[in-house]
Amino acid sequence: MKYEISETSSRRTLALRDQLTFADRAAVDAVIPQLLAGNIRELDVSLERLDYMDSAGLGMLLTLRDRAGKANVQVRLIKPRGDVKELLSLACFDTLFTIET
Repeated sequence: MKYEISETSSRRTLALRDQLTFADRAAVDAVIPQLLAGNIRELDVSLERLDYMDSAGLGMLLTLRDRAGKANVQVRLIKPRGDVKELLSLACFDTLFTIET
């Protein structure tokens, strides 16, 4: 997994690239506190450049959502495509997240 974090006044964006798999668990756990720090109210997770995600990646998104909820931060998934979009659909993630295409 490769990622970039950017920010505007009240919104932070995590842009994921390449793959999100079980091997990335420690990296995701390490970045979550950074993502939720400060007075942020909205967190966008850009999936536009994510080519592959396995079931562990789905679990990491759920972990992020749960921790964000405890911090009163709304999480949106932005522009999933290809296999990632299909996986999110099969897992009914549209019932758990706002997904913007």
